[in-house]
Amino acid sequence: MTMTRRQLVASIPAAALAAGLPRGAFAEDGRKVVTFWFGQANSDGQAALRNDLVEAFNASQDKYLLQLEVKGAAVNNLLKVALVAGNGPDIVQTAGPAYLTAIANAGQVLPLDDFAEKYKWKDRFLAPLLNTSVYGGKLYALPRDYESMHLFYNKELFKQHGWKLPTNRQEMEEVADAALAKGIIPFGAGNADWKGVNEWLMTVFFNNVAGPDNVRKALAGELPWTAPPFVEAVELSKAWYNKGYFGKNYFSLTIEQSFLQVVNAKAAMAFSGTWSFGTKSYGMSKPDMVMDVMPTPTLGSAFTGSLVHLACGATLSIAKTSQNAEGAAAVFEFMLTRKFYETMNRDWPGKWALPVRDLPPDMLKGIGYPLFEKTIANLHEAFSKGQYGFTTWTFWPGATNSYLIEGIEQVWLNKITPDAYLTRMQTLFSQEAKEGKVPPLPPRTA
Repeated sequence: MTMTRRQLVASIPAAALAAGLPRGAFAEDGRKVVTFWFGQANSDGQAALRNDLVEAFNASQDKYLLQLEVKGAAVNNLLKVALVAGNGPDIVQTAGPAYLTAIANAGQVLPLDDFAEKYKWKDRFLAPLLNTSVYGGKLYALPRDYESMHLFYNKELFKQHGWKLPTNRQEMEEVADAALAKGIIPFGAGNADWKGVNEWLMTVFFNNVAGPDNVRKALAGELPWTAPPFVEAVELSKAWYNKGYFGKNYFSLTIEQSFLQVVNAKAAMAFSGTWSFGTKSYGMSKPDMVMDVMPTPTLGSAFTGSLVHLACGATLSIAKTSQNAEGAAAVFEFMLTRKFYETMNRDWPGKWALPVRDLPPDMLKGIGYPLFEKTIANLHEAFSKGQYGFTTWTFWPGATNSYLIEGIEQVWLNKITPDAYLTRMQTLFSQEAKEGKVPPLPPRTA
């Protein structure tokens, strides 16, 4: 939801807004303004942005004044227009490497290699995530966080009905069918406020049905998206949608409304990401919480066990037309401080889990959120070892990913076939691969 001016002023203090000063301007105290547009942020996130980032950075030095505006879900479209016109913010945040590719190839953001050398960023970040923003041998962004899709579930509901945690497709469908029989929605899900929920689900289906090795082959151009493993994945997503596994109101419920169905025992499970830890209304930080979480189990025959999915939830770049690149880089460096890491993850868990070697997850043990701490620690270990699947918003090129999101609804609503969907995806992917728009692929180990 796009923030109104009144909501914006209420959520970000006047000092941060810097009286609406344009980028390149100087504040009354002589500090040069750094502008930053942020996307969606709930009330907890807005408070964290204000206290832990804007006010803390501005108090930490006297050269720059950070001015942050919350733009809401429209931020991607606003950025596209502003960057073309050359009047966007100094700090450019995208929703992941798949979104970064286009603006990097268009030369709209600066290479960060000089800053990376100055601040030793390449030595500090986990290589699999940092390298997703390298194009033509140049670094164009820093990963803001690492995240993964997980299976969240209501543990009290499972206990009440004697359901066992699923370890494969058959067991998952047994739980889902048992839930339906009792009038319980198997998976809380809704995309009314963010179409990207579609790709959250398809990340799970592609990786956990077709297998991460096949996904990597397809992304590398070694296997077409029309291959049988991907047909099976899309067909399963359609079957589950048509069976009512995602409820009857997928297109009218928001993310928060659908997840609260699980919290309130109206739904049994939810495929969601580690960002869900940052919504306090879910109550997952409370000692008496009803929720639990696990990596997503296999849904096919390509592998056994469970899987996490390598994801960079957002990238941070500097606009090519920025008049304060040094100030923007100083903001990035502030984000890598121990104090920022601890306070931001305490106040808005799951949104700023920086993939930095010298900021290990065990630093979060004191924030009073055991479920989040455990999950992030397991992710850090899996990503460090190369044991992961691939998220669409991190590794699919832009146009292909946009079609993945839009086209799958047509499949679920019986307007096109899975084969037609994948054929179109392959056509788009082949063209973008020729144009060098596929994000870099990290190695994967079994």
